[in-house]
Amino acid sequence: MRFERFWVPGSLSLIGMVVFAGCATKSDVEGLQENVKRTELTEIFRLGAAESSDAVVFGNISDIGVTSDDQLLVADSDAKVIYVFSESGDSLHTFGRPGNGPGEFESIRDMDIGPGDSVFVWDGRRDRLVVFEPETFQFSYDIEIESLSEGDRSATGLISINNDLLLMRFTAPYSLSSDEDGLDFDIIQFVNRDGRPVGEPLLRMPVVRHFLYRTESGMGLLLLPFPRRSSIKPGLDGTLYYGWNDSISFDVYSAGGDLLRTVRYGHEAVPVTQQDLDERIQSMSDATRQLFLREVEIPKTKPAYSTFTISDKNQIWIKNTPASDSLEVLWTVLDLDNQAVFEFELPRNTNVRVVRGNRVYATAELEDGAPYVVVYNHEPQL
Repeated sequence: MRFERFWVPGSLSLIGMVVFAGCATKSDVEGLQENVKRTELTEIFRLGAAESSDAVVFGNISDIGVTSDDQLLVADSDAKVIYVFSESGDSLHTFGRPGNGPGEFESIRDMDIGPGDSVFVWDGRRDRLVVFEPETFQFSYDIEIESLSEGDRSATGLISINNDLLLMRFTAPYSLSSDEDGLDFDIIQFVNRDGRPVGEPLLRMPVVRHFLYRTESGMGLLLLPFPRRSSIKPGLDGTLYYGWNDSISFDVYSAGGDLLRTVRYGHEAVPVTQQDLDERIQSMSDATRQLFLREVEIPKTKPAYSTFTISDKNQIWIKNTPASDSLEVLWTVLDLDNQAVFEFELPRNTNVRVVRGNRVYATAELEDGAPYVVVYNHEPQL
């Protein structure tokens, strides 16, 4: 018994099924620019690493944000607090704390800086947003988010603040006994400040289905290797950028959900090696491994990219998928005219999260898995 369902939209409101092959075609590499300008990011400081000067040790960084006066906010989902740092990296104070009372968190998944630098923190365990005042970061109020009636979906993430509305992601509960088509997508939905969904769903995003199997000991669920995923990130003026990482292609939507344009860029597919596959299946039991290899069609290539973010210039910063043995990863920055503005490399474990002016804010991990924040300077070369 198996479910190998990968859904990808023609537009986000129309859902169709495609074969999960991951094979490169000629069109995958057409349009690659030659002599793309290479640049470098210069590290300014880092926070939370052993060699950094601050005394902060992060448990798990769930999100970061930058205020209008360049204060850096770091959400720690283990400590359940938000750290505040100055523009130069000095530790100022924290706000929020563990608990289920006013201004407290049981979990921290997402954080967004709203109008006037008010801070919205998504507490997924309590299905509510906890809101803090600008500058003082004192607790202001919280918003309990209602579930959607469609598929009994509950809020699982905060996308952005759009004027007086909140843009939230809603996900249906996963059931081993259910294979309903309607559970195969998440809904992006506006919510008002009372926590009630407003209007029709803005977008429907495909989600990755798992490998569901049955053995003599019962049923199990595994994430398929090298999965294709959907992601959505906010841009300027309420725009939304959607990507399905089988290729470097991004649909750009207005705040009202209208498709404005599609940004595409060719890429050379990275093949899946036997070593890659062995690393994915080595922790499986012998019986599960045999069933997995017999039932699952392994993709021939890896996803085109692993993550992306949108800069304050509406440029798309893309972390390309590296070869298995690569210590550095190539990042490509695209404009809205399908052109690569420049490329640069960062360590494999580093992810760009925020780009503001000439500053690039990223999260990374030490060899032991401990997270830290690193801030770079980038001077574009004309």
